[in-house]
Amino acid sequence: MLQNTPEQFAQQLRDGHFNELRVALYFMLQGAFVRIGYTGQNYDLHVLPTGGRSFSVEVKWDKRAKDTGNLYFEIENTHRQQPSGITATQADYWCHVLGDGQEALLAPVRQLKALLRSRHFRTITTHAADSNSRGLLVPIAWLQTQSGIAWIELPTVEAFFGKLFRDTHPRN
Repeated sequence: MLQNTPEQFAQQLRDGHFNELRVALYFMLQGAFVRIGYTGQNYDLHVLPTGGRSFSVEVKWDKRAKDTGNLYFEIENTHRQQPSGITATQADYWCHVLGDGQEALLAPVRQLKALLRSRHFRTITTHAADSNSRGLLVPIAWLQTQSGIAWIELPTVEAFFGKLFRDTHPRN
């Protein structure tokens, strides 16, 4: 597929929404209500846990993370020369989906920002025809050793509805 085309953008949007749905399903399987991308929000998910305080989640996807061993955290929109990604989010939590979407990092934004400032990570600027970001490459192995970061398994849509069916129609 060609770079910077309406077709490519539409495919990326579909892929992003699919990952947002999988993260929403993760929270829903824990009994929470989740709003996905409603008007006026500055994040992807609004999670309303049963009996707890609501919180917001920004969902990002790094398709190449499993291959490279790093997560890419966008920090600047280079066309606008403005903070973006992790530096600009207003969400309470950051969820970074890895590779094929079966695993994700989940961390409080404030704590994740502090961790990213605590060391000097390699900074890269993307160079494709439609690129407009600068970000940090952070080793997954290092992130896995940090307290406060959860590594979660994301359900498939099929697994979610299978569990839902089993929970509402138990066998006798």
